Amino acid sequence: MCINKDNNYNMLRIIKRKTFTLAEVLITLVIIGIIAVICVSLIYANWQKQETVSELKKMYTTLLQAAQNYQAATGVYITDFDTQLSIFDFMKEYFEPYLNIAKKCDTFVDCYSEGRTPVLLDGKTHFSTNIQYGAVLSNGSFLGAVRSSGGVMFHVDLNGDKGPNKSGRDIFNFYLVNTSTLGYDEACSPVLNKLSSGIYPGGYGGCYKPHAMYTREEILGNDVHRACSKNAALGNSVGGDFSVSGNACAALIMIDGWQIKNDYPW
Repeated sequence: MCINKDNNYNMLRIIKRKTFTLAEVLITLVIIGIIAVICVSLIYANWQKQETVSELKKMYTTLLQAAQNYQAATGVYITDFDTQLSIFDFMKEYFEPYLNIAKKCDTFVDCYSEGRTPVLLDGKTHFSTNIQYGAVLSNGSFLGAVRSSGGVMFHVDLNGDKGPNKSGRDIFNFYLVNTSTLGYDEACSPVLNKLSSGIYPGGYGGCYKPHAMYTREEILGNDVHRACSKNAALGNSVGGDFSVSGNACAALIMIDGWQIKNDYPW
C-alpha cells in the first residue's frame, strides 16, 4: 500500500480542527455553569412564589373560617362584629377561640426574635410599632392585628421568624370591614354604596376602599395609598411616619388569580 503524504497532512489538519484547547474547554464549562446557576435560581424563585401564594390562601381561609365559625356558634354575622372594641377584646371575642394559637406576644413586632425586625416593601423601613396585638399560630406563622378607622387590619407573616420578614414577600395584610360601623361621608358614597362587610386581601385606600377593589395598574403604581410598589410615597400612621408601600400586595395576588406575575415587586 502506498502512503499518500497529502492525505496524511489533510487528516492531521482535520484532527487539529476537531480538538479543543484547555482554555476553550474551561470557557465552555464556565458558560454551562452560569446557565445552570441561572436556571436553578429561576426554579427556586418560582417555587418560592408558589409556596407564598399557597400559604397566603391558607391564611386567608383561616381568617374567613374563624369568622364563619363564630357566626355558626353565636348567630352573629360579620356585619355585626363590633370593630369599635379594643383590638385585644375584638380578637378575644371573635377570633381567638377559633384559631390555633401557640403563644401570645406583647405586640406583632415582639413575636420576632432579636435581630429579626420585620421591614416593609422597600426592604429597610421597619414596621410600625402600633400593631399592638401579636400571636404565634401553631403552624409557626405570626398574626398581628390593629384597629383602623375603617375596621381591623390583620398583618400575617406566613413563615414566622424565618426570613425575609418583609412586606409583600412573607408578610401580608387583610382588611376586615363592617360597613355598619363606618361613618358616612357624601364624598365617599360612590365607594361606600358598593362596599360590603367582609375580609379582603390587602389593606385599604381612600374612603375605606379595599385594595381588592382597585385595578392592578393602580395597585402597582405609586398613587394609591399603601400600594404594592417599592417606590410608593411615605404615609402617616399612629406612632409616626413610615413607608406604607406593600399593604396592597395580597390584593394584587388575588386580582391576578392567586399567582405572582412577572411584574410583581418580588
